[in-house]
Amino acid sequence: MPGVLLEHRSPSPAAAPVERKAPEYLFQVSHQKVELDIDFASQSLTGRVDITLLPQTRELRTIRLDARQCCVAKGKVTVNGVVADFEYADPMGKLEVPPYVEWGAEQYDLQRERLKVLTEDSRGMGSLVVTMPRGVRVEEVDPFSENAALGVQRALVNGRSSVVDGANGPLSATPVMTPRTAVDQTGRFQPLEISVEFSTKHFRDGLHFVGLNEGDARFPYVYTRHSREPGTASCIFPCIDDPSMRCTWDITIKCSRMLGDALKRKPQPIHTKKTSLKHALSSISTEARAAEEYEIPLSEEEKLLEMIVVCSGEMMSETVDLDDSSKKVISFQCGTVVAPQHIGFAIGPFEQVDLASEYREDEDGEKLGQGQALEISGYCLPGRAQEVRYTCAPVVQAVDWFSLQYGAFPFSQYSIVFVDDQERDAEHIASISLCSTRILVPEDIIDPEVESVRTLIEAATAQWFGVGIVPHSPSDSWITIGISVFMAGLFMKILCGKNDYYFRQKELSDRLVELDLDRPSLYALGETLHLGEFEYEFMSLKAALVLFILDQRILKASGGGTAGLTRVISKLVMGANTGGAADSVLETQAFRRVVDKITKYRGLEPFWNQWILGAGCPRFQITQKFNKKRAVIELKIAQKQDTLPTQRKLKKNNFVRELKEEFHGIYATEMISLFTGPMTIRIHEADGTPYEHIVEISDGNANIEIPYNTKYKRLKRNRHQKERMNARAADFDGGSDTLYYCLGDIMQSPEEIAEWGLVDWNEDQQKAMDAEHYEWIRIDADFEWLCEKNVGMPGHMYVSQLQQDQSVVAQHESMLFLKTQPPHPLVATFLIRTLMDDRYYHGIRVMAAEILKIHSTPDAEINWIGMRQLQKAYETFSCYSGTKMPRPNDFSDNKQQYWVDCAIPRALSQVRNPDGKCPKEARQSILDMLRFNDNASNEFSDVHKIANLLSCLADSLIPQKDSAAQNELNFGDDDEDEDEEPKKFKESVLEELDRHRRMDEWIHSFHNIYTTTVLDCKRKLMKAKVIPMEPLDFVQYLHDGTSHIIRIKALEALVDLGFLTHNSIARLLLNVMSTDYSPYMRNKLFEVFCLGLATVAFGEDKPVEPAAPAIANGDGVQMDVEPDSLIVQDASTESRKAHIARTTSIEGALAALKEELKGNTVLKTALWTAITSTVIGVSEQRDLLDICGVLYDAVESMIVKVRWPRYWTVKIERAVKHKELKLRFKQTGRIRTKSKKAKAKVVVLGAPAAAAPPPPVRLSFGTGSNSRAPSIVSTAVDNTMKPPPKRPAPERTPSSEESPAKKAKTEKTRIVKLKVPLYKVAAIQSRAPNPALPRAQSVASSSARSSPAPKPSPAVSTISVSPAPSSTSLALKPARKPLPDSTTGARKPLPDSSSSSSGGRKPLPGSAPKTANPSPSPAPERSSQPTKLKLKFNIAPRASPAPRASPQ
Repeated sequence: MPGVLLEHRSPSPAAAPVERKAPEYLFQVSHQKVELDIDFASQSLTGRVDITLLPQTRELRTIRLDARQCCVAKGKVTVNGVVADFEYADPMGKLEVPPYVEWGAEQYDLQRERLKVLTEDSRGMGSLVVTMPRGVRVEEVDPFSENAALGVQRALVNGRSSVVDGANGPLSATPVMTPRTAVDQTGRFQPLEISVEFSTKHFRDGLHFVGLNEGDARFPYVYTRHSREPGTASCIFPCIDDPSMRCTWDITIKCSRMLGDALKRKPQPIHTKKTSLKHALSSISTEARAAEEYEIPLSEEEKLLEMIVVCSGEMMSETVDLDDSSKKVISFQCGTVVAPQHIGFAIGPFEQVDLASEYREDEDGEKLGQGQALEISGYCLPGRAQEVRYTCAPVVQAVDWFSLQYGAFPFSQYSIVFVDDQERDAEHIASISLCSTRILVPEDIIDPEVESVRTLIEAATAQWFGVGIVPHSPSDSWITIGISVFMAGLFMKILCGKNDYYFRQKELSDRLVELDLDRPSLYALGETLHLGEFEYEFMSLKAALVLFILDQRILKASGGGTAGLTRVISKLVMGANTGGAADSVLETQAFRRVVDKITKYRGLEPFWNQWILGAGCPRFQITQKFNKKRAVIELKIAQKQDTLPTQRKLKKNNFVRELKEEFHGIYATEMISLFTGPMTIRIHEADGTPYEHIVEISDGNANIEIPYNTKYKRLKRNRHQKERMNARAADFDGGSDTLYYCLGDIMQSPEEIAEWGLVDWNEDQQKAMDAEHYEWIRIDADFEWLCEKNVGMPGHMYVSQLQQDQSVVAQHESMLFLKTQPPHPLVATFLIRTLMDDRYYHGIRVMAAEILKIHSTPDAEINWIGMRQLQKAYETFSCYSGTKMPRPNDFSDNKQQYWVDCAIPRALSQVRNPDGKCPKEARQSILDMLRFNDNASNEFSDVHKIANLLSCLADSLIPQKDSAAQNELNFGDDDEDEDEEPKKFKESVLEELDRHRRMDEWIHSFHNIYTTTVLDCKRKLMKAKVIPMEPLDFVQYLHDGTSHIIRIKALEALVDLGFLTHNSIARLLLNVMSTDYSPYMRNKLFEVFCLGLATVAFGEDKPVEPAAPAIANGDGVQMDVEPDSLIVQDASTESRKAHIARTTSIEGALAALKEELKGNTVLKTALWTAITSTVIGVSEQRDLLDICGVLYDAVESMIVKVRWPRYWTVKIERAVKHKELKLRFKQTGRIRTKSKKAKAKVVVLGAPAAAAPPPPVRLSFGTGSNSRAPSIVSTAVDNTMKPPPKRPAPERTPSSEESPAKKAKTEKTRIVKLKVPLYKVAAIQSRAPNPALPRAQSVASSSARSSPAPKPSPAVSTISVSPAPSSTSLALKPARKPLPDSTTGARKPLPDSSSSSSGGRKPLPGSAPKTANPSPSPAPERSSQPTKLKLKFNIAPRASPAPRASPQ
């Protein structure tokens, strides 16, 4: 079948990503008007767009618009009011597999080829191609004349024309134009206005309706979906869906006024057939009742809920629709140029909360003034307004602070809309932040409060950088993402404090050092953002931290002034607000020039090359030594990032990233082997004075000498002890005597020391400390590096740094050192004093509690000191004095203490004895905390505290990995081998889990945290083989109607336990993942599916064979010893090697995964069924096809489905009144099983009748691969409508050029239809069948008679007059009698070519040419047969088509 086979190209997953080139547009978009009509009952959209274009050339002939999943009727596209021709094929149809082929998971590459139009960069290749009408021309006009369009004048005056300014030009500029030419051409031509009317009935992307599907009891509403890749906006309305095409907008939305009106069923149209009055009245009453019925049952109050429209821009008017009073029309205007992808809206019965009037401080309002005070509103579904007030209260202060600090808000108002089912927590569109309801926090919830506020603050900063100011290309996305996160962090420092800010920056820095291995550079990462959310998270992490250390270095270089990045950001915002479109576009090199110009920082170039264009983070190995002779401190700083091990164990949470990067060929940027720059080294000398030294790191192994300043030795130890005793009573800012041990100097009395089991330095340690010439050394004291530091300092220096350094970063580094120390009572003493001292930041105290579990061993020296101190700390914090009875919860006094209280049971649950089990005292303490928990008088909820205790109880039951206790567990089946106490404790824990699970079914906890915690606990216990494997505990939560969070957790538990290889679970997971209406649910289940693939790839569902003990034989060869003392060769070596390969390299993991699942046909079928779902969008199908590309080998062959030919019947009907005949054709069920061979006819040519109309012509051509002569073509006209008599096909005279082998091949020919110009057919038919017509000169023989010179022949076919049937010409010859019937005998042989010329055939090519002229043919005889023409065309094989000749 023509068009069935697709052009197949071998996949190249290893190809490096190619930087996308900007398309060359011949116009600019200056303004766009959008009119939308939303119908909730049918979940459809109708609308109209008016796009104002500014041509840049007179040669504009076609205009390509981006449009997806919409319908455009004929005549609904106009250019300047003139109906225009257009071509449109919905590219979203490529998501559906053609019905005439049978594909499976192996044909994933064929479907990927079809999706390229949707997944690859298609800017400038829109699917809606509009042809300029003949009556519309691109006219040149003076931009400042009276006839010029207002849009052109405004564009030129405001500087929004197409100007290319090197690397800092606007995205909307055409790359081929110079700056001056672009301005001139933009203003030279009159604007064009393109209008398109469209409708969309089914949405895969773009819009999401909530509460309208079966079983969905939520309030109905709709909102726009957005993506970081272009293509989503064109799913809503036709546009130029290119981030570079930024313009102003006018948006008009028509929707129902009330919720009841939106959900009414539309009445059926009244039929116009004549019926009785009674029947008509009955139908009208029935339709009236149907009109009052609602799609969803609503109460009377719900029917009267007003539908609120929140849209990008400023609301200009709201009127009632004149045609339908149940609808309203709302108009919005966006005067700031934004891209189509940043236009969005939400419509529903929302409650509005005026955040600005409720939470704006009077002082901030006075500073901003009346004209600058921004209107800030929050929108949510009914009943959640109080949550919006509590969660969004800091947003008002943040927006006002940003406006005063950096510049005015880019839009006239700001709205925050909370919706369900959104994939990400926040989407950024013009003047609106679409946020998920998952981040809404009630007043009584503590745990997610800070992170929810941080998400909202980052959403607000994205309005400045991300929507108002955009990147020039995807590679420049790091600038806008990094600045928005950096700005949010600065405000969070004001909101939460300086310690919280720097502690979080330190943790994020350590996380970056861990993650930035084999990753692309920050600049190259922008081209991979489409792979998944993990790329965006890594970019936001690294970009913000890089800007943070750049700010630190700039501030350090400027002497601590205010010339940091704050001035740079302020300059960019001011330029975007006061300048044109070119000033609101950021490019990497242009941003570097701005930073260099404003800050004058000299080290910017190497910084840019290492941190922006380079990859990786430095790792320092530092040693220090004091040189007494020279009175200097010798430091050796070596960079070891290039010596990292090449093999690292894969992690399950990174498997989907590794998989996609491997499949798409995303290569890591080469790690920088040498990082350079300034580093601040602070030495706290013997007198306690810190001395700062700034050194320049310019070598991979730097030797640095720092002079020593103190002339006297360190103060005596006894003086330190006296100061330590009095430091508690001294003022924090007191004299120099209280500088030592200002933190952690509690519990110093002998009673407290004995009660807590504290110890102090011994004499040898004190002597070593007294011999030191300085207290401690801080490397990178000003946090100017994102690195890993291993400083070779003694332990007492780290303790001094923990207790005396006021920097939370220094304290964090000391805690990381203490974490690596073996169990010791002295270390436990420092940790418990840190835990009990509330002057420390609560994050440091939490770290102390988590490290104390290491110092809980039964050794004689330790004697469970860490566990006893944790229990004592909990009794001090939460119990009545002198008892172990917990007090009622009260979180209102100190929220920081709440985090410390939650950390203590987590540490107790990790305490293990030598057998790998948790001690009874620790387990029982956690159970008592849960049972005696009292939250009756607490104003805050304790659901997160209870969930933490339930998780701790489950952890206490899990033995240490690879311990003897792990193999002794028998699920309680053998009661004789199990102690009574552990058995009862396990039953108590399981009873508590079930009790809280049942409690959550009756009284829902916050986000169903009880149920999700219980499911997670059971998953951990089953995986550790503490309890039997019971998949039904999770399957019961998989049915429709269950909360999304619970279903996700249940499926995650099943696949983590290895049930992805079970066919029923795999089918269910893929079915829900591809058919659920929630985009958030589908996205999370895809992550769960990838988690299951990682479980199978790593072999976690299979036990690993332990290595047998090895001995050396006489030859020194290691041999394995089996339990029966037989020495055999290592039979399990290969399996262990395979296990190492599948857990340390992505290649080995994917190979193992492919091998494990290659025979699972059920999974393969379910995966392809998910791909062909009509619910998923483009990105979701692309992700599933990537999975197929990993699991299966591509197959190029396929099954093509062709419909069986069937017989047709015809029935003749006579119309007596009109005297007409009607033919009714009907297809029967009878299948034609034998091909009907087409038999050629010998046509008798005669003179046409005088009044007979020209007969129709049917052309057929033989296109055999080896056939050069055309097959016989005939056309016949029979006025009696009788079929022509059947006759055998005439024998074809073989050509001298054809061999028998070629002749055999030509018998298998394919019949195709070719179009012939009508004027040629008309010219042939108009000629009289007179053999005396002048003939064209033959190729085989030359005519002696003078004739005009032959014209050049077209390359495709030649039409000329000739009497010979085998020549390359068309001839009209004398009529002859019909050949005898085939039943009468054999045909008469053809005359020899040497016979007389009268009626003879023309010689075949290659024969001897004749020298004499042929005699004229006799006059044709009259025949009673109808006129018949014989047409022959010669098709020049393998020749390119020539230009068509004009008719003569």
